[in-house]
Amino acid sequence: MRTANSNQGQSTLPDSNEINEYIREYLRYSNYSNTLECFDAEIKSKQVSNKMLNKQQVIKQSGDDIPRIFQLLKSDNIKTKREINMEKEQKQFNKKYQQILQAGRQIFSVSINLLQLLHSLKETAKNENLSETLENYKIQLGKYHKVIINEGKPEGTELITEQVMHEHKTKLFKNYQDKHVDGMIEVLLSLRVNALQIAPELRKNLVYELIRNDVFNIEATDKFDFVVHLLDINNQSLRHAITSLISVISSTLRGVEYLTYNGNMIIIEKIIKILKEQENGSVTQRFCLAILQKASIKDTVIPTYVQNEMIQWIINLIQKSVNSKIHVFCLDFASATLANIIHTPYTLQYLEHQPRFAHQVMEQLLKFIKDQIQVSVLMHILICLSYLSKENFAKQMEECRFVDRISEFVEFYSVINTENEAAEIDKKTVLDLCAHMFHPKDTSLDNSETLELNELKTEDRIREYENEQGELIFECFQDEVS
Repeated sequence: MRTANSNQGQSTLPDSNEINEYIREYLRYSNYSNTLECFDAEIKSKQVSNKMLNKQQVIKQSGDDIPRIFQLLKSDNIKTKREINMEKEQKQFNKKYQQILQAGRQIFSVSINLLQLLHSLKETAKNENLSETLENYKIQLGKYHKVIINEGKPEGTELITEQVMHEHKTKLFKNYQDKHVDGMIEVLLSLRVNALQIAPELRKNLVYELIRNDVFNIEATDKFDFVVHLLDINNQSLRHAITSLISVISSTLRGVEYLTYNGNMIIIEKIIKILKEQENGSVTQRFCLAILQKASIKDTVIPTYVQNEMIQWIINLIQKSVNSKIHVFCLDFASATLANIIHTPYTLQYLEHQPRFAHQVMEQLLKFIKDQIQVSVLMHILICLSYLSKENFAKQMEECRFVDRISEFVEFYSVINTENEAAEIDKKTVLDLCAHMFHPKDTSLDNSETLELNELKTEDRIREYENEQGELIFECFQDEVS
């Protein structure tokens, strides 16, 4: 096999000097100083150098009995079949990428032609709003054109200027006073487009700018009248626009504090109301769940969730997903919100005083773990159950056969077949989660200095995390209607 193609072996054989350097590095790393000295001395010797040169020549000519180190270094230069396929795929991706860019340029060309046509009709239409709308369309086209020119790379060098922020706020209030719904939608979506366009590392600062400029006029008036009136307008496009922007603001703890200024939960209550009115899985419902999940990091909002029956609503949503398709985002964020709700001292105390409801919640959650639900939802449900596995709920645990059913689940889940590596990792994570949450904690093996597993980050820790992590994720869905 080794001598099948001596020419190929000769062309790819590594240089002796290169191999010598690898040996030196190894000897230095292993502190073999005496051996290193001897090795260097031999190399410097002309006689040894000639011997090595002759040996190298023999190897080049015959290819027989090549030392393994030569073979190892030689194999580095040979591409595997997987690497060759990856290169082919990369070329195909690049080709498609260029096609998409070209299509984008063509779309802009058509859009500009349409704008010019609309301009020619502007004078005859004599519509004041049309002129402003055309200017806004120009601005938006200009922004997207930059994305195409930069081949999808965000500019990310600066935030929205103070002047632009002020103009948006002024236009929003003007359109609100004129009861011009389309104008309000346009301004709200423009603010969100700016948020989505900005580089990820600057998004947190953008949220802080929206709060500093008091975009909803909450702090200036000490009231929520403006944003509440916007949320009360029964227009689906407006609700999409306002909830998507509120979701951007709620992406930081400071944003949640702005939306619940002075402990007023009116925005949270309105979002819950809108959530329940939406078709399951709809875009607006997703934004409502995103807002509620982010806001649930603040314990003071949890009583509002409980009082507005969010526990039962989320459980019902998960139940519906067993037999009908519901958007994965809704299930993931809803179950995460449920975990945050049940974790708080307020909810645990509430469930203690409502033993029948506590039993009902525990029973429904235990049923879910045997259903075909996505892994992230399953993990959130297991976390919820861990919060309920306390002495205070011993009666409910006995009635629901809690310990037995968890053990049965672990036994069942241990033997399920996984289709790929990702599924195997998920399976291991779920089983590790069960081992940590439902077994007595062995402190002798615990080297961590963290809080108990069932405790989430406090608000101070969240603030610290936000300060360290500059990047935020703003939700954006393919099926949104602009």
